[in-house]
Amino acid sequence: MDELRRKNLAHIQLIQEKSVVDAMVSMAAQVAHDIRSPVFALDAALKNMEQLPEQQRVVVRHAVNRIRDVANGLLEKNRRQTGTPAAGNTSPMEIRLLSSLIEPVITEKRLQYGEKPGITIDFEFSRQSYGLFAKVQSVEFGRMLSNLLNNAAEALGDKGKVDVRVIPEDNFIVLTITDSGKGIPPEILSRLGQRGETHGKAGGSGLGLYHAKTTAESWGGSLTITSTPGKGTTVAIKLPRAEAPDGFVAAIELVPGRPAIVLDDDTGIHQLWRDRFEAARLGAHSIETLYFREPEPLRAWARAELEKAKAAVCLFDYELSGYKETGLSLAEELGLCARTILVTSRSEEKRVIEECARLKVRLMAKGMAEYVPISISVPTTPAQAVLLDDDALTHMTWEMAAEAHGVGLRAFTKPDEFFSALGTFPKDIPLYVDSDLGENMKGEDIAVQLKEKGFTNICLATAHPPEKFAHLPWLKVITKAPPWA
Repeated sequence: MDELRRKNLAHIQLIQEKSVVDAMVSMAAQVAHDIRSPVFALDAALKNMEQLPEQQRVVVRHAVNRIRDVANGLLEKNRRQTGTPAAGNTSPMEIRLLSSLIEPVITEKRLQYGEKPGITIDFEFSRQSYGLFAKVQSVEFGRMLSNLLNNAAEALGDKGKVDVRVIPEDNFIVLTITDSGKGIPPEILSRLGQRGETHGKAGGSGLGLYHAKTTAESWGGSLTITSTPGKGTTVAIKLPRAEAPDGFVAAIELVPGRPAIVLDDDTGIHQLWRDRFEAARLGAHSIETLYFREPEPLRAWARAELEKAKAAVCLFDYELSGYKETGLSLAEELGLCARTILVTSRSEEKRVIEECARLKVRLMAKGMAEYVPISISVPTTPAQAVLLDDDALTHMTWEMAAEAHGVGLRAFTKPDEFFSALGTFPKDIPLYVDSDLGENMKGEDIAVQLKEKGFTNICLATAHPPEKFAHLPWLKVITKAPPWA
């Protein structure tokens, strides 16, 4: 009889728990449904908010998109619980530029905690951080970062600092969120990241940290927490690094004698480019810079200076307040698509991405304009061969031999600079790559990438014996001596 009573009680408890879960699922679906109507209204209103400054439009648009993503996520969970077929994959795994996902969340958090002047949130971004891609679910990544930043800011009370950094580490990317709060005792630290474990947060469930840890692990990465009581806490997310997709703007490549054109309705962006161009000493290389805020002056100049326009590098915004034209429509109208980079705060929007792909226009997030490298190629003679080697003495030897034999040689010490210039070389140009490039980078791995990009004349210039590279039968292996000597 006792056993029967125990089974009945267990059955009743199971029914009650299922009822609670069903109620929560139903509530989540209702909340998601109710959210969507005001989101649609906000989205419609945003289209008529041209009087707002660019930065404020970006923040409002990002907030609207985040609310929409949360609503879609709740509906998707409801579909999975009830067995209803999904309308589509709401958050697929994609190769994304991490900085473009991080920067808008940072901006949102600065506004969120703006009423606490004692709290500062810094995103320490550098040239080393530019161009880091990982395969993630963008909605989940934004949610994860938002939760971790909330945790860090709340650990400060009314005063302190949150530092966010993203750096490469071998074949991984490490994102760190560091706060200067009171820290976490060791006995609690060891349990954080487990479901239901929380610390120092009134009403906290620990689910945000648990979600971040399991999400990072599901992407092939990890999440670790280090803390010193009285000094602060660091959360480090480590993710596998992905190769930059074709069309990624690794650098703004300028050529002496050819103009650089900026089209943007925001004078602040004009000043940003002016400062960057001045630092790059464009004037010393006879590179003219032109700035436009409206479509008609750009049209007039492009039609009057057709040859200059066809040779220019065009940095166009997408959205021009008060005009039906966009940077893309003007690039297409004026025949400038091949020379245009769309620099826009709407770089994450599917419609903009698809239109850029159709027109073969490269796309860059406006938040990255401050960091994208600017390179000026100064070829004295057309490049007839290219060398990638991290040794200064090898450069000197090859350059002397090339000059003596009348060969135009372009030599690079760093792979990122080499890849930035790769698009300017014909596919059959001789490419000479050292095997040992430092920082655990191997020339034979780069040779594989070059072959995949369509280059046909690739040589490994190395002191290693050819037998070491027998697994790459298509790869030519030569000594470190210049081939013209």
